[in-house]
Amino acid sequence: MIYWIFLLPAAIVLIALFQRYISFKQPLPVLMYHSVSENGTEDDLTVQSLMLERQFHYLKRKEFTPVLLSQLVDFVLYKKPLPAKPVLITFDDGYRDNYTILYPILKQYGISANIFLVPSLIEETCCKNNAASNQYLKLDDIASMDPSVIEFGLHSYDHRNLNELSPYELNDDITQSKSVLKTLNIPFQPCLAFPYGAYPKKRGKSYEFFETLSRNKIVLAFRIGNRLNPMPLKNGLLIQRLNIKGGMSFKRFTRLVKNGKVLFS
Repeated sequence: MIYWIFLLPAAIVLIALFQRYISFKQPLPVLMYHSVSENGTEDDLTVQSLMLERQFHYLKRKEFTPVLLSQLVDFVLYKKPLPAKPVLITFDDGYRDNYTILYPILKQYGISANIFLVPSLIEETCCKNNAASNQYLKLDDIASMDPSVIEFGLHSYDHRNLNELSPYELNDDITQSKSVLKTLNIPFQPCLAFPYGAYPKKRGKSYEFFETLSRNKIVLAFRIGNRLNPMPLKNGLLIQRLNIKGGMSFKRFTRLVKNGKVLFS
């Protein structure tokens, strides 16, 4: 019994180190979606709900563990271990079907996801002087979603191409995005998804771009890229996402999640 008293702390440390090792070795797939349809509509931005359920069932069957943005932030900032086989599921723009169709599916499958919001497109913001279009999330929708199921990130203030903004304009965009979400009492993570996946690649402009992100305390930023992310992340401000389009075959989806872009290059 005495031996166990001395061995227990060492065992706890070893378990923690093993969890951290697993977190580092397992590549991170980040899935990028936009809209969900129940009427059979599908296009580059719209996935049918039945196909989405099939994809979610696959993730569960293969023992992937969906994680929230806050978990990835904690991993990057504090080295807090991620679960085995993590996957980050993201939706861009904040379409209202993310609440009416996606959210019930997430609860049904016990899956968490993340929505990158465009503040100017939230119904109460974009349509306050017009009849509501019902295309984008409403404040009541956002407030009613369980934060253990859905978390929110930034997707620019009005969906402009960030590659076309000056450092001053980028700073203003991020500041405005945060300000509006705070005013609307919408919790969000310090994470930004680039509209159109665009960001500057030329050295001088790229340096100013990422310096502006850092000054605004953006911890994670997401491009497209269609590749898996080796862990630990080499650059938390250039995380690649897998573009899951409507009309994508299930076979291609499974290959993309497993291997990234390699098989399709």
